[in-house]
Amino acid sequence: MLEIKVCLDSSCHIRGGAKTLKIFRALIEENSLVGSVSLVADLCLDNCIQAPNVVIHGKVYGGVTPDKAEEFFNTQILPRVDDYAEPGDNNNK
Repeated sequence: MLEIKVCLDSSCHIRGGAKTLKIFRALIEENSLVGSVSLVADLCLDNCIQAPNVVIHGKVYGGVTPDKAEEFFNTQILPRVDDYAEPGDNNNK
């Protein structure tokens, strides 16, 4: 399962982290990836200067603002879903 964390601590929240999380949640549902992607809110990822931050399997990506969320999803998340699919997982594309 692909693990994604979105920071919602102060700097990230002010710069749209909650909206980015909401957009990711909608895109996961639209792409039938529920069960293939774990999306969670997290607190400080120690990269406040580049907020809002997203973590994909331990790698921090900064500046994932709501206006960039869909492009980020399409370029950084969708291509990785199959790499983390579990045997018998029918939710991935």
